[in-house]
Amino acid sequence: MVESVKLTFPTISQKILNLVSTITKLWLEEIEHSMEIAVPIPRDFAEKRTVLLARCLVEDITLDMQAWAIDLGEWLRSQEFPFSSILRTYQLHRNVFWRVLQPELQAFSLTRGELHYIESKLGKAMDESIFWAVYHFEQMMNRELVQKEETITYLHNDKLTMLGKIAANMAHELRNPLCAIEGFLKLIGESTREQEKLQSYIQVVMHEFENLHRQLTGFLSFSKKPILDEVFKQVQMEKLLEEVELLITPRILGENIRFEKQIHPCTLSCYEEGLKQVLVNLLSNAMDAVQNRSDKFIRVSSTMSGNSLTISVENNGEMIPPEIVENLFQPFFTTKQNGTGIGLAICQNIIEKHNGTIHCESNESRTRFLVSLPIDGA
Repeated sequence: MVESVKLTFPTISQKILNLVSTITKLWLEEIEHSMEIAVPIPRDFAEKRTVLLARCLVEDITLDMQAWAIDLGEWLRSQEFPFSSILRTYQLHRNVFWRVLQPELQAFSLTRGELHYIESKLGKAMDESIFWAVYHFEQMMNRELVQKEETITYLHNDKLTMLGKIAANMAHELRNPLCAIEGFLKLIGESTREQEKLQSYIQVVMHEFENLHRQLTGFLSFSKKPILDEVFKQVQMEKLLEEVELLITPRILGENIRFEKQIHPCTLSCYEEGLKQVLVNLLSNAMDAVQNRSDKFIRVSSTMSGNSLTISVENNGEMIPPEIVENLFQPFFTTKQNGTGIGLAICQNIIEKHNGTIHCESNESRTRFLVSLPIDGA
């Protein structure tokens, strides 16, 4: 039976070649009438598919089928057709092909087994063509995604490089006069020890000066140039949080926010000013987040697990949507009207310098930022 079918293949192959024009015409009409999106496949591409199916009965067309799939796939991709539309065109061709060919096959004296063998041979070739079309389409999409990711990475790094240059310039333009101001404030403070009211004013100025210095230092963390005071040392976690609490207390009291803390006593090897800035930034964001709540609540807690410390800054503000959570630490990304989008990026930069991690979790009842740090700083 198989031998007789093999002898019939050239005749059937020629019959399919004679039907190429008819099958192509009907296929293109089906595409035009059946699909919501117009897919005007060039006629030479359309005819080539049927020709390849005819040839598959008498020769190995694997390489030619792959080449056709690449050419057609690139054309379809250049037209930006949806992938579902591309697959639909293949399905329509299969339907038209068999609708035209099956009546013609009846003219041959074929047994049911022989007919099944021919249909299997042609069906396999059709399936192979779809596979190669999907494969090459996938390859093209992956290449485009890689190119886009490379472009995004380049633009992202370009922004950070620009920010680094700005930061380095700020170091030169602002740090020197700030150090001079700090020096003279200390001299004034020493020479007016007996003037209690003046001393209180100086303390306010020094407090604001330290805050400005901290913000500038955090901004400078984006610069590739080392920061002179970025020195790691042993710090008591409880003491560090007390200093942070002093900085935010005026706003906590002024805005009637319930503030809780549960700190596990420990000694941490860290860049003190940097970690202090991270906590101040997270707490400031938490205070912004609870503005629309009648019962405003913020909690800071820390827990230890093995050689790791986890610090949690939690608030009962509105839920942050997942799509925003994913981008919170991207430089220049912000949802605040007057935000710069670098606060959390700076926090992440500082934490990564500690070999730690920072991430956000948010649901309808609470939002919290979790900072994980190695105890020994390693």
